[in-house]
Amino acid sequence: MSLPAIAFWCATALLAWVYLGYPLLVGALARLRPLRLRADMPVPGLSIAIAVHDEADQVRDRVADALAQDGPGSPVVEVLVGSDGSSDSTERIVSDLAATDARIRLLALPRAGQTPTQHALFEAARGDVVVLTDAETRFAPGCLAGLATALRDTRIGCATGRLDWRDVDSTATSANEGLYWRYERAVRSLESRAGLLTAVTGALLAVRRSAYRPVPPTASMDHLLPLFIREQGGQVVYVSSAVATDRPIRGVREQFRARTRTATRGIRANLSMAGRLAPWRRPGAALAVWSHKLLRWATPILLAVAVVAATVHALGGEAGYALVPIAAALAAGVAAVAQLVAHTGRRPPRALAIVRSFAVVNLAFALAWANVLRGYRIENWRRMEWEARR
Repeated sequence: MSLPAIAFWCATALLAWVYLGYPLLVGALARLRPLRLRADMPVPGLSIAIAVHDEADQVRDRVADALAQDGPGSPVVEVLVGSDGSSDSTERIVSDLAATDARIRLLALPRAGQTPTQHALFEAARGDVVVLTDAETRFAPGCLAGLATALRDTRIGCATGRLDWRDVDSTATSANEGLYWRYERAVRSLESRAGLLTAVTGALLAVRRSAYRPVPPTASMDHLLPLFIREQGGQVVYVSSAVATDRPIRGVREQFRARTRTATRGIRANLSMAGRLAPWRRPGAALAVWSHKLLRWATPILLAVAVVAATVHALGGEAGYALVPIAAALAAGVAAVAQLVAHTGRRPPRALAIVRSFAVVNLAFALAWANVLRGYRIENWRRMEWEARR
């Protein structure tokens, strides 16, 4: 077999594994040897930790929403708001709220970034469990109770829930992001039941305080904390009944930036832990890290290898391989048409929009790998901010 043929079939096999083989395997493991949660301890007290920067228009409602979860099944010890050098009225609003409710505390911090702010919140927390969330996130009824119940099992180091988009069909981009998240949630649910989960949602992440380990300031808590916990031998679970909502992605540009940011930081975090979660040390975690994360993010690389190798064979007279570059060209054309339709102010047909979304996401993944290889770091707060630092 020629080198291009080997490259083509290896890339194709890896893609089939990531999107079909791995989900089927974890589905089988979830049925054969499911992780069953225990109730080893009473319901833990919760510290709700909200890191903010200039969120005066959101913070009052966010604090009220968190306190509304307080109850026997989810005792909220406190709501901690960490202000990362806010220059608007965020700190004044939180101070006024704290004056009327002892459960509310403000940490007014100098500008340092999201991760250092979250670290300060962990250091200040009093609850047994710290729930990281964002200013724009809202908890559905019973959300924290679901997370708290899972953490009665002392094997569980952190628990994540289901994040839904509000008004998910408001734009074609958000509708297709919703489709992606439905697929992602299904895989996470299977991984959780199989005891393999390493992927969590940063806007809805409950971490046992005793399992917390500091994260480098340029990394993300939601990428590294679950990996630290798996390294320690703990479990990470997905609780489908713990539902929260957030605003949807507004458009293709925001989708591209958000995906690039997440993948850049995620690739770096997972590569940094690959040795510590080697197959001979933590086989389940290693399988999830490579199959669900690193190889998923490598999709554009694998696609490029398959297309180039197939083109080489097609030019050499093997006509069957020509279907691959033709299909790739058609997909690129469909994505371009969908973008042109969107530029006219109309919503592209669903099928075209899905192809466009797939193309945008994988272009973002490709840029993320380039960022990692070139040493660029993405550090930002809001989805609409964008700053690349070397």
